[in-house]
Order: sequence, then C-alpha cells, then structure tokens
Amino acid sequence: MLRPTTTGPITPIGRQCSNMIREFLLQALTFVLPPQCLLCHDGPEWRHGLCQRCWQSLPANHPACPRCALPMPRPLLCGTCQRRPPPFDRVIAPVRYQEPVDQMLCALKYREQLAFARTAAGLIVDRVNALAVPLPDLLIAVPMTARALRKRGLNQAAFIARRVGRALGIPVPLGWVFKTRQTERQSTLNARERQRNLAGAFHSKKRLDGKRVAVVDDILTTGSTVSEITTVLKTAGAAQVDVWVCARTVDASSG
Repeated sequence: MLRPTTTGPITPIGRQCSNMIREFLLQALTFVLPPQCLLCHDGPEWRHGLCQRCWQSLPANHPACPRCALPMPRPLLCGTCQRRPPPFDRVIAPVRYQEPVDQMLCALKYREQLAFARTAAGLIVDRVNALAVPLPDLLIAVPMTARALRKRGLNQAAFIARRVGRALGIPVPLGWVFKTRQTERQSTLNARERQRNLAGAFHSKKRLDGKRVAVVDDILTTGSTVSEITTVLKTAGAAQVDVWVCARTVDASSG
C-alpha cells in the first residue's frame, strides 16, 4: 500500500530557485509573446507601452515657448509670457494634446487605464533626460480633494509623478501640498474664471526653503492650476518651481 508523501517546509534556497525559475519563465514568455501596444493593440511594444508606429505618431511639442511650452513656430517666448510672465520658471511638455495623446490621457484619467501612466511618465523622463536639465529636489503631484478623489477613483498626476520619480531617483512626497476646498471643474471655465476658481485653493504643509521643485500633472492648458500651486510653493520658500506635464494644449485658452 502506498503511503502519502509529506512535503517539508520550503527552504530559503528552494524559494530562491523557485523565484529564479519563475522570473526566467516570465522573461521567456515576454520574449516569445511580447506585450502588445496599449493604443492599437496590434503591434508589439516598442517604447513605454507603445509600438513603434504609435510612438512615432505622437505629436512632438517642439519648437515651443521655453517658459510655458506653448507650441510656437520658433523656440522663443510667447506673447503672453513676455507681457505677463507666469510664476513658474519653466514647463517641460514633450507632446501636444492632440490625437492620439488625448485618447491616451483620457483613458488614464476617466477610464482608469493605469498602464498609460507609464507612457505619460516615460515621455516626461525622456524629455527631461534629452534636455539635460538639473533635476529638482522633489516632485509634487497636483493634488485633488478627498471628495474628488473618491468620485474619480484615482489621481492621475500622482501615478505619473511616482513613475517619474522612480525613474529619475527624485522623492515624491504625497500630502505636502493639498487642496483646501472643492472647486468647479476647470475644463468648463475660461481663463479668467479658472484663476478665480482656484484662488486660495491650495496650501503647503511644509517649508521648502531653497528647494527646487517640479510640479507634475498630465496636461497643461491655461496654466491656472500650476500657477496657483507655484505661488503656494514659492511662498513656502521654494527657490525654483518647474512644471512637468505629459502634454500641452495647442491653444492656451482651450478647455
């Protein structure tokens, strides 16, 4: 009569071997069946979740205004930045908010397709590295109120900021800047209404004396939100505040 065999506890060496085998099998599976493009779901992934064709179809945002990243015929200050310089020091926005970037960011923001945070972050990291700009001391994701977060289910800026911070080795402290009250949805307002809507809506819990900070978000339109946050950060002592976003709208007054 056969007696049932007993299995002893898994040793550390056995666990390590098991993990190595599992990692090898996952790598082999990825080689045989490479991940598909997040956009077209057809071609194999080439860079940051997209196939080569979709990646090369992204509308690059250059030349652009060196201050606010508004698309321009030449890399010169736009008229608005000449007349009324914004409080932030520089915007890095690698692509324009056009097809297929709008599809990608709307899927992240409103349909919780979190994989696109990797693409958005990868675009920012690539552009930061290409420009060889001095890295900030910390990244601040544009915050949301608890009510807005519960309604939407995620803060896309925080997801993007974490990935950028991980790639570049920059701390991403969450909760240092918070939104003090609920505001109207910015996309429904014009530029002047946006400024009034956000006045006094953000607060910094920490002193940032001498710190260089980059504010991270998905899209820059009029710049009202990041301008208000920049004012708060500089009041808290920040020496420099840049804005890092995935995309810039072509028309600064667009919703």
